[in-house]
Amino acid sequence: MQPYVPTESNMLIIQESSIDEMGGFIIYAPIDLLTFTSVINGGDATKVSILPSGITISPDGQLASTSRSTGNAQDGSILTVAFKILISGDNYPMSQQKHMEVMSSVHVLLSSKVLKIKAALSCIKT
Repeated sequence: MQPYVPTESNMLIIQESSIDEMGGFIIYAPIDLLTFTSVINGGDATKVSILPSGITISPDGQLASTSRSTGNAQDGSILTVAFKILISGDNYPMSQQKHMEVMSSVHVLLSSKVLKIKAALSCIKT
């Protein structure tokens, strides 16, 4: 029996976001439509694995360095990125070689996401 593998076409995204003077965050988690429908129809929600990911942006606490500064302006931000990724479950063990391939893929995924976030926030000079 093959395990059920969700695809992008049958996935939903659960999302929460907020922004105020202290910073902002976006937290999201994919959930497959079959699982979502099961929970909506009375299924056991405690058996659902939700793997949240997200970013937070907050002031870095440094005073602005310009001479026209009022003394309380912020000069930079701290970006925190968090991803929760299920690489292998107990029912699907993998070899050391496969584990290294998966870790390499995760590294590429995380690096590209951080670069996209930095580009969207104009942190990368082209």
